[in-house]
Amino acid sequence: MLLQICAVFFHMCLIPYLVGQLVLAGFDKSEKTGVVLKTAAGLMVSYAIYEVVLIGMQLADKGFRMVTYVYCAIVMVLALAGLVLWIRERMRVGFCFGRVKKPDRYMIAAFVLIAVQMAAVLFLATPDEDDAFYSGLSSMSLAYDYLLEYNAYIGRMNIEISSRYMLSGLPIYQASLSLLSGGLHHLVITHNFFPLFYMPLAYALFYEIGKRFLEKEGFERLNGKFLFCLALLHMIGNYYIYSPENFLVTRLWQGKALFVALGVPFLWIFGEMALRKSSKGKQVSFHHKMLLWFLVSCGLLAVSFMGETGLYLGMFMVACLTIASCLVHKSLRVIPWAVISCLPMGLLFVYLIMG
Repeated sequence: MLLQICAVFFHMCLIPYLVGQLVLAGFDKSEKTGVVLKTAAGLMVSYAIYEVVLIGMQLADKGFRMVTYVYCAIVMVLALAGLVLWIRERMRVGFCFGRVKKPDRYMIAAFVLIAVQMAAVLFLATPDEDDAFYSGLSSMSLAYDYLLEYNAYIGRMNIEISSRYMLSGLPIYQASLSLLSGGLHHLVITHNFFPLFYMPLAYALFYEIGKRFLEKEGFERLNGKFLFCLALLHMIGNYYIYSPENFLVTRLWQGKALFVALGVPFLWIFGEMALRKSSKGKQVSFHHKMLLWFLVSCGLLAVSFMGETGLYLGMFMVACLTIASCLVHKSLRVIPWAVISCLPMGLLFVYLIMG
């Protein structure tokens, strides 16, 4: 089991970080991209790759295992390239950990609240009816080599799956993690390792958003209070099954929850950077703009991978950010970039309509 856990960590955490290391290698040094943004970028690129491979194998009438092996081969090559770049960077600059500041009492309290939330998810059951659907799809993929072919509700496996679920590759990906980890049950992966690995990442992404919002007000003074308030809201936010707080704390392994916890902050952070850089015209290199909008496009594919909700709301969010950027910078030059980044999503809509 220890080897299985190490394999899960490798595929869920280490590979995304190395892929992010590769993707952000040519990033502008003025934008600080630490472990959090690199891991988030690599994770979204990995999800986007899985979504593309899944649709390609559906069209080719292949099975679940073929999707898993092709995806694994692609991300392993990218991760190996990222590892080479990481080693080269370490040889050039060494291991610079920087000066760790002493956390204030608010930051310590925030860490305690987040730890309590993680412990609650890991040691207490959080039953939800949607689990029957997600776990059923994963089980059918492992047992019968299916790719989102049959309905998994209440044990009915002879009814074709609704078209609204045909693009949601998350339960198939969770089955792939089970296969790649040597048979660790997918419910253990989803209910234990998804919150253990991705809840801190979600908080870190929202922390990055707070840093951007409060930069002019002196975020160094407010960072502990901001994180504490965020963690406190999630302690008392379980008032409705669709509340954002409920998604993060009790349903992080499900599509809509993953979209709210990781997809939304990722699209906001990299969408804001892409719009800000693109509005400056020739002051920013074409390569840098392409990289940022590539990540936005990957983020859109990733939220579609998470579920149908992301397919609609992801593009709507990018559209709202684009309109806001046009109003703030009094320029329309960002619109073509935003439209191009949404083209893969347009193809997904066509594929969905075709059934």
